[in-house]
Amino acid sequence: MGGQGVLAGLAAGVLTLGMGASFADSAPLPNPFSKFSTADAVVLAVTSEFAPAGGRIRIAIYDGEATFLETAQSKREAVINDEGLALLTISDLRPGDYAFVAYFDENGDGKLNRSFIGKPKEPYVFSNNVRPKLRKPTFAETKVAVAPGEVVVLKLKN
Repeated sequence: MGGQGVLAGLAAGVLTLGMGASFADSAPLPNPFSKFSTADAVVLAVTSEFAPAGGRIRIAIYDGEATFLETAQSKREAVINDEGLALLTISDLRPGDYAFVAYFDENGDGKLNRSFIGKPKEPYVFSNNVRPKLRKPTFAETKVAVAPGEVVVLKLKN
């Protein structure tokens, strides 16, 4: 009976540790990008593990389904720093829903180069990391609610 008590105690300890680990995993982590927040603007932080410092990130901002991927509300540009991060501070964006599309202009021609079937040849990202395979994403999938003080993070993928 002593052996069963030890096993029961070990099992209880494992369950307790398991619950503790689950709880720790669900605790929110500090957002490392919050340090870029500014009270009077929205900040876009575009990260890249492969684009070189000095490279250009081109960004299109869309404000509705009717114009999504057709007519950008505005187009902006940011330069990648030594940490692989391009920051864009946007002070003229009213609070609301927006979709962001960013790409790394590898050849510096100012446009997103595409294959003969229309697939982007240069690294790109949609807000919310939406990446459908056989169709264009929708505004509803990519929209992000923003207001001054927000930092929207986009991670470029090759």
